Amino acid sequence: MKRKIIVILIGFLFLSGCTIHTYKGGIEPISPGMNTFGKEYETVDSLTPTFRWKSDAKSSCTYDFGIWDVGESLPHGTGTMVMRGPALYYKEALFQPEHTVEIPLGPDTLYFWSVRTRCDNKVSSWATRDYSRWLIVASSTGQNWPYSFKTPKIEK
Repeated sequence: MKRKIIVILIGFLFLSGCTIHTYKGGIEPISPGMNTFGKEYETVDSLTPTFRWKSDAKSSCTYDFGIWDVGESLPHGTGTMVMRGPALYYKEALFQPEHTVEIPLGPDTLYFWSVRTRCDNKVSSWATRDYSRWLIVASSTGQNWPYSFKTPKIEK
């Protein structure tokens, strides 16, 4: 009986898959966060969403925050690589690890966002993430992806 339970649990793990995120730049997104499939977009609740992140930066550091259009999709190997489009929003000298967007974004639109730190006259690279996803018959990986989100549809 014990053996059957172990086999069932291992089978369930393989059926459900596994995704591992590695965050770069000392920044980990809290809201919007990353869903279990890495590249998909979490829908925020407003056109002026609040973003929150964890940071390992010193308390004397400040943050730069940016939002980019997703841009175009280009074929890359066996999958699709999404290129970062033009910057749409930028805020500098934030003292807290959160920011509420001050202008409305477009409804039902995909965006990338990221944060970087400014400490002792040094500016870090924009924070990104790597991910690895395994399923029973397939796997995928991505490197240096900015964080992503989608704005809600607005019914008139």
